[in-house]
Amino acid sequence: MRRTHLPRLVALLLLVAPAGALAESPPSLNWSGMSGGEDAYLVQFSWDNHADELWGLGQFALHINAAHEFYGVLQLGFWGNRARDFIGAIQLGGFNEAYNFVGLAQIGAWNQEHREFWGLMQLGAFNQAGRELYAVAQIGGYNEVHRAFCGLFMVGLVNRAWSGDLLGVSQVGAINIVYNEIYSFLGQFGLWNHVENKFWGPFQVGLYNYADRFSGGAQIGVVNWIDDEIMLAQIGVVNMARSVVGVQIGVLNVARKLRGVQIGLLNMSRDGGLPVMPIVNAGF
Repeated sequence: MRRTHLPRLVALLLLVAPAGALAESPPSLNWSGMSGGEDAYLVQFSWDNHADELWGLGQFALHINAAHEFYGVLQLGFWGNRARDFIGAIQLGGFNEAYNFVGLAQIGAWNQEHREFWGLMQLGAFNQAGRELYAVAQIGGYNEVHRAFCGLFMVGLVNRAWSGDLLGVSQVGAINIVYNEIYSFLGQFGLWNHVENKFWGPFQVGLYNYADRFSGGAQIGVVNWIDDEIMLAQIGVVNMARSVVGVQIGVLNVARKLRGVQIGLLNMSRDGGLPVMPIVNAGF
């Protein structure tokens, strides 16, 4: 069974629509232009608040809060909040944007950090970490990390990790995609699960599961596809792998190299066991 790029193409097509629809963020903040404001202490309350540095309780605006450096408790803007460096507790508003975020949470319809996020969670319809995210969770409709995710959960309709690894407990959503490697205590749970590189964890559970290499417990779904090697188990209607070290259980089991057992209505193997065998096929 030769290597194919079909899973990559399908994964790309699945994400073109949502990624394109969400590509237009709130207008980007001119970070260098924020340094012209005055320093503020304790609290700011107005229609719009703008400070070079804020030290104190926070900013409270009916429209937008903006601070070059925020050292406080809360940015509360009914339309939105922006800070180049946010060190505090919570950004709460329609949209929340920070270049560096150290605190508890960004909570809003649109949450975005451009460099590093250290905190409890991003909670919103759209959550994006421009580089690394170190948090308990991203929870929302669409969650995205451009580099590394180090935390517990990504929970949403669409969860996507770009160039870095995902280290955590689980991805849970309709579509879960990791473009590098995933190291997970539980695994991926969704309708469509896709790992471009290596999967390290107990389970990949969904209607369709794909990984380049799988080391862990089991792929469980309707269609399970491993482009390279699977160790332990594939359980589904259709199971396909380049190399199987373990067991395949399904209606149709296909392996180029079999070092284990296939159990199903039709079993196929080019290296190990018989080429075509009903019910049980074994290769060692």
